[in-house]
Amino acid sequence: MAKQVAKSAHIAGLSLTSTKELSASDLTKWAKQYLEKHGVRLNRVNNIPVRRRKGTIEKGWADLQGYDSKGIYVAVEVKKIGDTVKPEQVSRLHDVATCGGKAYICTEDEGKPILIEFGEFGEFA
Repeated sequence: MAKQVAKSAHIAGLSLTSTKELSASDLTKWAKQYLEKHGVRLNRVNNIPVRRRKGTIEKGWADLQGYDSKGIYVAVEVKKIGDTVKPEQVSRLHDVATCGGKAYICTEDEGKPILIEFGEFGEFA
């Protein structure tokens, strides 16, 4: 069973309990605010090509990256309903966890955003 770190959007001060599916942007904002309230400093990583500029980040890097108050690296992959975690992303989350970092998937459950911790053995804790 996956360890769900947060079940309610209200914990982070966001009210995301509508009946429509949450967008990736909604989930990203929620995860960033939730983790920042818990002492994590995060940066949104955007690798979408703009005009003639190609994306510059290797495949698999998480959508949110940063560190906690102890300097431990934190990575959050955001997946809305219908999205799948790609092999490169699983590999990166596994790498983060085995190197001592904290890795999460942010998705939704019954219309509410949740964080699922990725374990060091390549499994969801």
